[in-house]
Amino acid sequence: MNLFGGKRTISVDQVDRIKAWTRGVFHLTDETTVVVTELECREPGCPPIETVIALLKGPGNTQQYKIHKTANEIGLPDIEELAVRGESHHDQH
Repeated sequence: MNLFGGKRTISVDQVDRIKAWTRGVFHLTDETTVVVTELECREPGCPPIETVIALLKGPGNTQQYKIHKTANEIGLPDIEELAVRGESHHDQH
């Protein structure tokens, strides 16, 4: 019995594309780690799956962006839109 739902996987090629687009659009250095994950969204009006892109720039400097699509549906224009909107959820550790 799986209490947490099915395991979602993103193709390695798509993760690499999203990371490369993110690095280029946000002009990130090699010191910044880019993490791409898919999560179930249970908020009202939210699509069932969203992709989270986290930029780990250093201790206490993390930016998190959400796209209300699966990772396989994301293209370069989606990443460019994140940069234009400039919206992120900052996590301070």
